[in-house]
Amino acid sequence: MKKRYLFLLGLLCLFLSVAPAGRAQTISASAQGAGKITGLVLDSLSGKPVAYATVALHLKNSSQALDGTLTNDKGQFSFSKVGPGVYTLTFSFIGYAAKTVQDISITAQTPDADAGTIQLHSAANKLQEVTVVGQKPLIEDKGDRLVYNAEQDITNAGGNAADVLKKVPSLAVDPEGNVQLRGSANVRVLINGKTSNIMASSLADALKQIPADNIKSVEVMTNPPAKYDAEGTGGVINIITKKNSLQGTSGSVGITLGTVGSNGFGNLNVRKGKLGVNAGLNGFKYYVRRKSLMRRQEGEALTNQTARGKIFGGGANAQLGLDYELDSLNLFSAGFKLNLGKYQGRMDQVTTSPAPGLYQTIYSQNHFQFRPLGTDLNFDYTHIFKPQQELTFLAQWSQSDIDNRIDQDRQNTQEQLYYVQRNTNDNFNQEITLQLDYTQAFAGKTSLEAGLKTILRRAESNALYDITFPLENRTAPGQNLLHYDQNVMAGYVTYGGPLLKNYTYRAGARYEHTFISGDFTSNTTRLKNQYGRLVPSLYVSRTFKKDHTVKVSYTQRIQRPYIFYLNPYRDTRDPKNVTYGNPALSPELTHTYELGYSTFFKTSSVNASVFLNQTNNAIQPLIRLEEDIAFTTYGNAGKAQGYGLSLSGSTKPVAAWSINGSMHVQHSRFQSPFAQNSGWQYFISLNTGYEFGKGISAQFFGSTSSSNVTLQGKSYGWNYFSLAVKKELFDKKGSVSLAADNIFTKTMRFGYETRTPAFTQTLENRNYNRSARVTFDYKFGQADAKKAARQKKSIDNNDVKQGQ
Repeated sequence: MKKRYLFLLGLLCLFLSVAPAGRAQTISASAQGAGKITGLVLDSLSGKPVAYATVALHLKNSSQALDGTLTNDKGQFSFSKVGPGVYTLTFSFIGYAAKTVQDISITAQTPDADAGTIQLHSAANKLQEVTVVGQKPLIEDKGDRLVYNAEQDITNAGGNAADVLKKVPSLAVDPEGNVQLRGSANVRVLINGKTSNIMASSLADALKQIPADNIKSVEVMTNPPAKYDAEGTGGVINIITKKNSLQGTSGSVGITLGTVGSNGFGNLNVRKGKLGVNAGLNGFKYYVRRKSLMRRQEGEALTNQTARGKIFGGGANAQLGLDYELDSLNLFSAGFKLNLGKYQGRMDQVTTSPAPGLYQTIYSQNHFQFRPLGTDLNFDYTHIFKPQQELTFLAQWSQSDIDNRIDQDRQNTQEQLYYVQRNTNDNFNQEITLQLDYTQAFAGKTSLEAGLKTILRRAESNALYDITFPLENRTAPGQNLLHYDQNVMAGYVTYGGPLLKNYTYRAGARYEHTFISGDFTSNTTRLKNQYGRLVPSLYVSRTFKKDHTVKVSYTQRIQRPYIFYLNPYRDTRDPKNVTYGNPALSPELTHTYELGYSTFFKTSSVNASVFLNQTNNAIQPLIRLEEDIAFTTYGNAGKAQGYGLSLSGSTKPVAAWSINGSMHVQHSRFQSPFAQNSGWQYFISLNTGYEFGKGISAQFFGSTSSSNVTLQGKSYGWNYFSLAVKKELFDKKGSVSLAADNIFTKTMRFGYETRTPAFTQTLENRNYNRSARVTFDYKFGQADAKKAARQKKSIDNNDVKQGQ
């Protein structure tokens, strides 16, 4: 049955390749004679015969096929009754790159010709021969995703992933490295389609570990299809790093020296035959001075707090990847990644409050540190069926150990040491993922995707509180233990392709069932729950006159809280502002509707979309005041709604000058039984570059963000600017870049304002982020562009709400 299916498909391909549309095939008289042409077609890697491949016979320098045939089940083919002449053979089959064999001569003296053994390469393994006429545009619209080609932006040199994400349309990154997509922090950030526990625990710190020089592009999906894990209001951000998949040995090294941060990186790619190896090592450090001001009004009582200090740290990550092509139909790959770091801060605070006597003024010295250690292992296997069928099995094991420590000493008005606190919190997170994906392409360019997936998560937290009161000669020890398991079973199906003449569609559905159990030893609380949810998705586009496209989409997503939001460990770095998690949180459920438009003309493009997000059980920070201390936790506060407009575009007024910009305007509304709030917010960015010739170029980036509405107040906006100049060296193998950030402002301002019936509080932080840096990078080695490795699939665990 399978051979019959392949044979019929081969006949169809033969008919399409040989018979001109709209008329019957006509064989030229020059093809009539007593000659014969034979040959053998094999798979380039496995050496196995390629059955039912299409072979077309042409006269030399003619595009008109004279005759055609199919290879038999042994890969053999033959043409008979061929007249004298010089001929060309073309070979094609679904899943393989087309191949041409020229100058096959038939004469009266040598009427028989043997074309020999023809090897066909997998289509995914064969790079097309192209002529490069220019660089990729900085921003590309690929229908269901927006792509920012980071390697084209020289202002990224010497920065980290957080700096790169600031340049991506619809994304906003605050001075702390927290990411928002269309005003929502409910985003999932993936690295080459994979996630990590360390990324989920502290996204801002994890982004610091990725050098910008290693990033090739960033993909943004506001309405991801059903094959992606359930996602909340925002969407999926996929950071794609630079990887060389060509034959040969190549690599790059680089170093950045800066006033607030430095880093170094190196990577090596070796590919010989069927085996490929890639390795990378990165290291970084940073230093930022900070000051903060807090003002709280409770009736007539007023509390003021000032603080000064610094935040500093560093880390490193190493990775090793292997892939092996058994043949053109079977691919194995494995990877290992290690992340480690140490982030610290020291702050001196002075707090003045209505408290009488010795405690009206409190002097605090705080030292805190965060030490993550993360490990990821993955194994992938892909098998390609003929024709256009692919099955992929993926497995991933991810684990992170995170040690938190807070040391705090407090003195009273008379500078007597009255309070000593030593807090530790050891976090352990483990995640095991098994995934099976199947894809099938059909005639008419339609395709089916289906898959199964299970995610097994385990989290543990051991918090120890050691508090001493020297003036009272007493201690107050405490402990908080957490064991939390979350298992997800999921399945999805997606079908799509062209529709009618100018339409494209994709429809899908995903079912997820979640099992939760929790054990809080310190208060004997136990959690046990399970729930299922069907999440549909729909995408339809219509193209007008080849350069105007209208898109409409709908998705429904469920988003689960992660350990950051669940852990009841209390962060007491600020004695007047304490933060802790809520283990009783329920997942969010979001409906997202979007209408988009894109067009391009000459050297310009425009992308626009209007959207509506409706979230139930919205997870929001909740703040209450007790005994002059603001306690912040997280709760399912009710409903959240956002609607707005996103606009991005690019143009090149002249060949050497490029301009890219984006704008996001949104109205947000939060509503709960005890509070409600609404308001407008915006984000605007501009990126422009100019090439002066002789390897010299310059680029400027600037962005501004308004305040963002929250349930109980708002977060402050910020401004960011960067300027860079680059000179290429050593025949474009190396370069040196000079860059400056925040050149117009001494500090970056961020913070929050909270308003409740009981009190009003403002918390303003200022980071001294004005900086300069110099970067040098060099590429070495050579690679053969005639053969590249197949693109590998990867696991996307994007179903949980991340920590900030």
